[in-house]
Amino acid sequence: MKRFFYMAVLLMAALTFNSCGSDEPKEKTTATATYNMTFSQDLLDACNVFITYKAENGRNVMEAVTTPWWTKSVTSDKFPAEFGVMYKFSTKSDAELVKEKYDLEASIMFRIMTSKGASYSNTVTIIDSKGVAKDKVVSTLNKLSGKSTGYRVTINGDASPANNLDYD
Repeated sequence: MKRFFYMAVLLMAALTFNSCGSDEPKEKTTATATYNMTFSQDLLDACNVFITYKAENGRNVMEAVTTPWWTKSVTSDKFPAEFGVMYKFSTKSDAELVKEKYDLEASIMFRIMTSKGASYSNTVTIIDSKGVAKDKVVSTLNKLSGKSTGYRVTINGDASPANNLDYD
């Protein structure tokens, strides 16, 4: 009888310590966005460019842009995940607008991928003003400053435009 009791205890112990697949931690779903922005040299010569972008888990980060190409990749595990950029243009106080015409151009390409394999991409033209007279550069830039482009992504990977994200 004791032998049966010890065998039963050993069997219970073996079953208790046996790993079960449902006990393993589930892989957390994430979404990663890559922002690729381009700016014309005329735009960068005429003004200061500041980007506030949605970083990891919706945190806002501001950066000055000084080169024609700006890129960032950020990841979020909060859903719906929010990805986006707000752009501000301010005329440089020391900028001498000496050319008669300026090509003010900027665009952004979003690429969003989830760890489940869903993906979304879109290119948005921020400004496409070619041949702007030097006396119209400031007013053209002021119309666009403070605008934003963004997306919300569900845990399933569905993306929808979200141009009302909070950048404060």
